[in-house]
Amino acid sequence: MEVRIDNRILLTPVMPSFAGDIFQSFDEEIIRFLAVEDPPKKIADTEKFIRTSMEQAEKGTDHVWVILADHEFVGCCGLHSIMGRQPHFGIWIKQSAQGMGTGKKVVQFMLPWIVRKFDVDFVKYPVDHRNERSIKLIKGLPMIKSDHYRMGEKKILSVFEYRLYP
Repeated sequence: MEVRIDNRILLTPVMPSFAGDIFQSFDEEIIRFLAVEDPPKKIADTEKFIRTSMEQAEKGTDHVWVILADHEFVGCCGLHSIMGRQPHFGIWIKQSAQGMGTGKKVVQFMLPWIVRKFDVDFVKYPVDHRNERSIKLIKGLPMIKSDHYRMGEKKILSVFEYRLYP
């Protein structure tokens, strides 16, 4: 399902044609605060991620979107664990597109949209406490900081879990 954020930002389901853009953009800096140990080493890894994401979308368990701003790839976002009634939303924006307000617009639109569109108890927005830029994306939304936990094996994240309730 496509989601139109505004006249310049469109979320479209991830598909194989975006493998090159994702592979080139998903680097060490992007994963710094994500629960991913290493960026993909070869494009086949990215293609596998896309196939898995498409299968999950068909099952209705997860939705991964490519973020297009003025028809240009700028990142990805996803809604995960939908069937559990407490899904979580995540986003990443490629380096060259950061600081332009696209991420904020996506987050500010999608979190309220999720609680309206899906039958959920709440939507989670987990973010490493050091990731100030991602925390700023939710400023102005009625988010509740509900949990704090550590995650990861080699790379340990200290996550604040923010929640938006219907």
